[in-house]
Amino acid sequence: MQSTAIQRLVAASGPLLCAGYEDGSLVLWDVSHRRPLSCLKVHGEPVMCLDFDTGRQKGISGSSEKTLTSWTIDSQQSLQVQDCAPLTNPGVSQLRVRADGKIVAAAGWDGSVRVFGWKRLRPLAVLQHHKDLVHSVAFSDHPEPSQRLMAAGSKDQRISLWSIYSES
Repeated sequence: MQSTAIQRLVAASGPLLCAGYEDGSLVLWDVSHRRPLSCLKVHGEPVMCLDFDTGRQKGISGSSEKTLTSWTIDSQQSLQVQDCAPLTNPGVSQLRVRADGKIVAAAGWDGSVRVFGWKRLRPLAVLQHHKDLVHSVAFSDHPEPSQRLMAAGSKDQRISLWSIYSES
């Protein structure tokens, strides 16, 4: 198995690592003891990206399929599928959970950025600007909420900036 997506996690027991593999599985590793703790098949295609919300002990992964999968790490440090969200078009380059844990953004191969509610993976918006696949998404952490932005970078050599933060 070759790893295609990696996310570092911290647990009370020590550092953990979640890796996505070409066979569509996720493996949760105990870094200190260099051993796998849990393995879960979440996609039928290679895992292309993942992100993790340490506050909720919940992660999300994407592949070349038309589905995003959310999963949790339980108290026994075992991976469990939580939910799936269908996509209109296949392929996700990057996933990013916003720091406040309210939304997640998906950088799509179709040139769109899809925004979902993080709690239930409910679709909230499809942001269309780019003419080619979107490689990356990032949220700013400006101290003033009205100044916070989301950025998306694309193969079309453009960066789009989006104001998607509510005042409340």
